[in-house]
Amino acid sequence: MKALFAGLAAIGLVSLLYTRWLHVPNQTTVALSFLLVVLVVATMSTRWVAVATSLMAFACFNFFFLSPVGTFTIASGEDWVALFTLLAVSLVASHLSSQVRTRTREATAAELKSALLASLSHDLKTPLTAVTVAANNLNAAWLSDEQRREQAAIVRVELERLNRLFQDIVDMARIDTNAVAVEREWVDPSEIVEAAIRQVETAIADHRVDVDTGTERVLVRLDPRLTSAALAHLLENAGQYSAAGSNIDVTATAADGSVRLVVRDRGPGISRDDIPHLFERFYRGSRARERRAGTGMGLAITRGLASAQAGDVYAANHPDGGAVFTIQVPAEIKRAASIEGEVV
Repeated sequence: MKALFAGLAAIGLVSLLYTRWLHVPNQTTVALSFLLVVLVVATMSTRWVAVATSLMAFACFNFFFLSPVGTFTIASGEDWVALFTLLAVSLVASHLSSQVRTRTREATAAELKSALLASLSHDLKTPLTAVTVAANNLNAAWLSDEQRREQAAIVRVELERLNRLFQDIVDMARIDTNAVAVEREWVDPSEIVEAAIRQVETAIADHRVDVDTGTERVLVRLDPRLTSAALAHLLENAGQYSAAGSNIDVTATAADGSVRLVVRDRGPGISRDDIPHLFERFYRGSRARERRAGTGMGLAITRGLASAQAGDVYAANHPDGGAVFTIQVPAEIKRAASIEGEVV
């Protein structure tokens, strides 16, 4: 409805501009101006909105610019031709624009599908191969108990990796279809951080995670499941693109009506060219492609889960090195009593 109102208002504004202020008598100029408005509307909106705008242009052109002015009567055959030419060109333009948008969406969908299949084929093959080899090794009579435990651990780790991959696919589908349900509840920010760390403990097992949730205990009202899942992707990203043994810093603060969750790694940082595209689906920066495999869904999912709560996520480079990712989610905030967790 906003697009329709904007299109009709633009036609009305052009009519007012040419009749009251500029006093433009040239019908060709007026018709081209109306046509320009219709083309812009057709490019940015749906076909039916463009058709409605075309009909509005048809009526205004007749009423304000064709003799006798101020009526819907048409005095000459030339005016009939001019009027219906404007309508026909407007309708054809809106139809062509609609077709272009449809084909663009189809091309984009095909590109995304190819990217997804290429990423999944690699990311599925690696853990499946590892699980198959380890499972077969478990049947070997020559394995010691320690070696058998190692092979079983490989199976568990790779199955967890597969589970994360399938969860990413499900989350991306929910985000694309606007099917993310937000269930807000009161929670301590530290619980969100702990839940996120548990989700990706394998991916960050080789790192020391330093958590700072402040000294003042507060409760915040948001969706802890969505928020911790979004944070988990940032932690997983930090673990993938920083050296084993390096620190990952996590800071959680609640102030001014929002919760901020900040993750800093000690990796190579983010290329300036990559920063504007980091949260696009399947996008992987130049440094990421050189170092690791991945689907490129994690950061896009983080933004989608934050957006579902009217929040956002940002990326930057830390002055002392490494990348810094910040999730900001609007939330109600309560101070919590230190005794028995009672809210005051």
